[in-house]
Formats: sequence, structure tokens, C-alpha cells
Amino acid sequence: MYRPPSLNTLRAMEAAARHRSFTRAAEELGVTHGAISHRVREVEERLGAAMFERQGNSMQPTLAALQILPTIRQSLELIASVFPEPRAAGHVVLKVAVLPSFAAHWLVPRLAEFHEAHPDIAIALDPRLDLSPVGPQGLDAAIRYGGGLWPGLVVERLMQDTLFPACSPAYRERMGIESEADLARCRFLRNAWQPWTPWFQRAGLALPEPGDSLPYDDAGLLLEATAAGHGVALVRKVISRDALASGRLVRLSEIETPFEGAYHFVRDPGAPPAKAAAALAFGAWLAHRLHGEFTEAKPSLS
Repeated sequence: MYRPPSLNTLRAMEAAARHRSFTRAAEELGVTHGAISHRVREVEERLGAAMFERQGNSMQPTLAALQILPTIRQSLELIASVFPEPRAAGHVVLKVAVLPSFAAHWLVPRLAEFHEAHPDIAIALDPRLDLSPVGPQGLDAAIRYGGGLWPGLVVERLMQDTLFPACSPAYRERMGIESEADLARCRFLRNAWQPWTPWFQRAGLALPEPGDSLPYDDAGLLLEATAAGHGVALVRKVISRDALASGRLVRLSEIETPFEGAYHFVRDPGAPPAKAAAALAFGAWLAHRLHGEFTEAKPSLS
């Protein structure tokens, strides 16, 4: 009889990929390094593919791992949502839909700051790509990227993102990239919503739109594939910030193009007072936090 992998195996795989370290994954989960290694090996045997490869002092997820990680994370989040932690009296839970790439690569690493400042508000993130309903029968708020036309909701613009080329340090060294012109000999990674042509034109490169590789539907997955050394990608300024700061990615040009639309915080105009106050606090924190990192972000919400 077929037995699916255990919850502990999925947790080990997700933690190892997030930390890029079996040791730190073991510390987080309270198990041994050997236990993490054993559970990752179980996944590899089930799928018939390696999940990690060593690069320097870190364990980088392979393309096979990057393809299954979004599903693993969504499954763990779904299970966690079914069995929520007990909340103290007076504790407000704000359910917020958010783009998976923005959640994983920018929001979650900073969310503890909001919780420290607002211990009475718990943010329950719901990562998803679709426009989930916000209101009495749905979520309390959402962080969306688009034109900002969502009737029936309070819509507050946060900031527009921009795109620029980046790759892993190892890929840059291997390909000898020193200028924009050197990109012509590289493998271009693609996102379904981010064509290369506008950036090529701004950089003065007479190159056709790349079509020799399948596009990544998720910007976060594209970023991870880029950091793993699979090629050069147009990455978004917001979600690539931490990868650039840590050295996992290197920026290849100061030339950038705008990513059409903008990040917006949307909320229910008819929310109960406690929910409304929590949404206002979270929206204001988002605006100020983004403004602190990106000068083009709006400093506050009205």
C-alpha cells in the first residue's frame, strides 16, 4: 500500500530549503542533523532526484526541489490553518491574502517586527495568486499587485516595483559577465508576466525575446532558480532585496524597467471596529516599512 511522506518529512524538507542548511533546519525542528538528512533522502528516493547541492557553505535547492517546494509550503500552511493556535481573549486575528513571492521573500522575514509592536494583533497570511474575496464572507484584507481598481474595497497604494537583471555569483563568474553586452551569451530565465524586451530596449541590446526555456509562473520560484545558478533573470526589486544583501544574488546592471502596476493594500470598508483598527495598523506598518527600504514607496496611508 502506498504511504505518502510523513508531516515530519515535509517539515524537514521545507526547513532545509528555507535555511539552506541541514544544521539550522535541525535546530528549528528540535531534531538531529542526521534526522534532517534522512528525511531529505527519503524525498529524493521517492522522486528519484537530488534535492540539494552544496555551494560553498550552503545547501542550494536543485530545480527538482524548487518545483515541489511551493506545494509543500502551501500544504503545511493549509494544515496549520485547520488547527490554529489558541488565542487569548481580546486577540484580533487579521486574515490577509498575499502573493506567495512577496510573502516568502519580503513580508515573512519582517513580520516579527509588526507582532512585537502590536502583540494584540495576529496576522494570518493566506498566500495565493488569485484575487481572493475580501469582506464578510472572505478575508479581512489583501496585499495585491495590479492597477488598483477593485470596487467595493478600500484600496491604498504602497509602491511600484521595478525589474533588473541578476544572477548567482557563481554564474556571473562562470560566464564572465562584466557589462550588459555580456548578457547576450547567457541563458535567460523568464517569468510569464515579465518580458525581457522592454529591458533589452532600454539597455540598447538588439536581442530577441527569449523563448528557449519554459517561463516560471511564480516570481519567487524564478528568484530561487536564479540564485541556484540556472541563468540570468529579471528580478523584482522588493522580493530580491534580501537575496542581494546576503550575496545569493548579484545585480548585473543599474538599468531597470518598471513592473506594470503597483503593490496595494486592500481592506473591507465594512469591517467590525476591531478588525478595521487592526487592518489600519497593519496597512500603516506596511507603508512605513516599505518606505524605509525603498524611497519610491508611499510613506504613509490615509
